[in-house]
Amino acid sequence: MPLRPVRRLVVLVFFLCVLVPGTQAGARLDAIRQHEVLVCGVAAQDPGFAQRQPDGRFQGLEVDLCRAVAAAVLGSSTQVRFVALDTVHEFLDDPRIDLVFHRLSWALTREAPGQLEFGPVYFFEAGKQGRLEPLAPLLRSDDADFSRIVRWVVHALLEAEWHAIRRSDAGRADMPLSWPADDTGMALGLPPDWARRMVAQVGNYAEIYERNLGPGAQQPLPRGPNRLWREGGLMVPLLLH
Repeated sequence: MPLRPVRRLVVLVFFLCVLVPGTQAGARLDAIRQHEVLVCGVAAQDPGFAQRQPDGRFQGLEVDLCRAVAAAVLGSSTQVRFVALDTVHEFLDDPRIDLVFHRLSWALTREAPGQLEFGPVYFFEAGKQGRLEPLAPLLRSDDADFSRIVRWVVHALLEAEWHAIRRSDAGRADMPLSWPADDTGMALGLPPDWARRMVAQVGNYAEIYERNLGPGAQQPLPRGPNRLWREGGLMVPLLLH
């Protein structure tokens, strides 16, 4: 047999191994849409971030971020089910949980190659010895499409604050600023109005922060490093367009 066809076959197999992802892109996103609910792991008793109320409802900044993801993916911030977690192992053991917002600092040792990965930083928390701990959601490494949506949900909330687009503005048809551009939805596999719909339901990042950690909260926290960079903070919204 001539060697040339064999070499071509070897090269083809090599590139297929490189280009084909190890996980099925879109599988988790498809399941979320099929079940019409986002399952989000949170703490049960962490005032300001995630706390279960006497009536069973959850409240907090991380709860609202889960609701924002649900609004972007499913159209409604109410289509989310919260699961109270104590450890990351509970997330690993229950494949029904889609993501976790649990005041987790982004650390290499918390990532599990091929299983768990961190999403975007949504909060900087003062740690020991003057350090700042970057808090980020924990995601499964089984769906790149869903992970990308979570990343851009957080940055869209920050960009909405940047453009002063508030909850009361986002749903207005006559809003002068066309935000975001329609092709951002196409890039994420979401409707054109995904970000405006999300902000109309949960507010921008500043509104979420104020509602849960502002002066009127149970345990208020100054925004400090969680202000936008132009205001002296560390939050830098990536560009949607």
